[in-house]
Amino acid sequence: MKHISIPYGTGYQEAELDDTKVEVEILDPEVKSVKKTPDELIEMALDHPIGTKRLEEMVVPDDKITIMVDDQTRPGPHANMCQALIKRLNTAGVPDKNITFVIATGSHGAPTNEQLHTILGGLEERIRVHIHDCQDGTHVYMGNTPTMDVPIYLDRFVAESNFIVTTGLIAPHHVAGFSGGRKSIVPGVVSLDTLKKHHSLPIRPYEPAINYFEENPFHKIALEAARMVQVRFILNVVQDIHKQITEAVAGDLEEAHMKGVDFCRKANTVDVHGLADAVISSPGGAPRDIDLWQSQKALSVSELLCTGKNCTFILCAKAEKGIPQLFVDWMTQASCPQDVVERFRKEGFGIGSNKAFMYARALIKGRIILVSEGLTEEQAHSVMMDWAPDLQTAVNMVMEKEKPKKIMVVPRAVNIIPNILNRS
Repeated sequence: MKHISIPYGTGYQEAELDDTKVEVEILDPEVKSVKKTPDELIEMALDHPIGTKRLEEMVVPDDKITIMVDDQTRPGPHANMCQALIKRLNTAGVPDKNITFVIATGSHGAPTNEQLHTILGGLEERIRVHIHDCQDGTHVYMGNTPTMDVPIYLDRFVAESNFIVTTGLIAPHHVAGFSGGRKSIVPGVVSLDTLKKHHSLPIRPYEPAINYFEENPFHKIALEAARMVQVRFILNVVQDIHKQITEAVAGDLEEAHMKGVDFCRKANTVDVHGLADAVISSPGGAPRDIDLWQSQKALSVSELLCTGKNCTFILCAKAEKGIPQLFVDWMTQASCPQDVVERFRKEGFGIGSNKAFMYARALIKGRIILVSEGLTEEQAHSVMMDWAPDLQTAVNMVMEKEKPKKIMVVPRAVNIIPNILNRS
């Protein structure tokens, strides 16, 4: 028997697999312990920026500075990065009153006060904080991108500043190829009108796009937008498969981010020895599985690992926050997954409809069994998915009904870049 342990919230779901009856491949390689602390890596990056001068050499005391910060759904040493930036800005003579933190929520909800304190580590008590809202109607039109003519409506607080800094995490991303860099602007601090075009087909790749980067139109247009609004400096960290911060990069929007992508590719690529007809995955526990919106990203990786037809996906995600009602509406109003895909082709992005599209895309490839508190069994069935109270029950359901030849286990799916060696 093979024991498997899958991150679930702040704990784990566990199960036994009889590997005498089915081939089992677990994609969870050990990683080396990082010798330097996140603070040491951040300071090294700020001391040696890529493609720019040091931040403290670029600003003057009268600059009106906005610092983009990831929201509560993104893991990372946000407070450490923010504290390091504020220290350098203050050293350069920039007073606190000239600095604003902008929480780059994209289309997500606002953080709670407790979450905001976790993100900023107490800096919210002395530095102005603005929480982006993509639907507040106060965005400023900045022009259209050269590629595919996407209108960029920027958060007013960011548009009115004259020195934009972005912070973030560089990790594999299922639509943009990699996170970080330009994503702090699009989707981070633009309006729903911008997202409706940028996040819809054909700019959004139809299939999962992990590691599809340089020629990805989703990435290219976001980069054009970030250039348009004149991002002056970035500070990003790179995370390995087990959420260790392995590197930090700072400096130019494109050059520093590209260096971080190179680091991420080296740290997060995992060899895969053939495809599977059943895949068990998790986004890696909290905060990645805060809701079924974020947790879907694990399914995108699972899609790349499955044989492509009649597969079974087990998704483990605590997801206490559930999923937007628009997702439920789209799924319950459709007669089959293909209907959802075709509706998305016609109507495009909405807050929830994009997730309906991506769950439907996976359902076209096979069956989804949710191990989750985000939906009840009845609710799961209403949106075309199965449900199990725990991982062992889900595994038993698969073994009894599907009898798969191979099961792939991906405990931290959103952090891996699969390198598939044999597709047979």
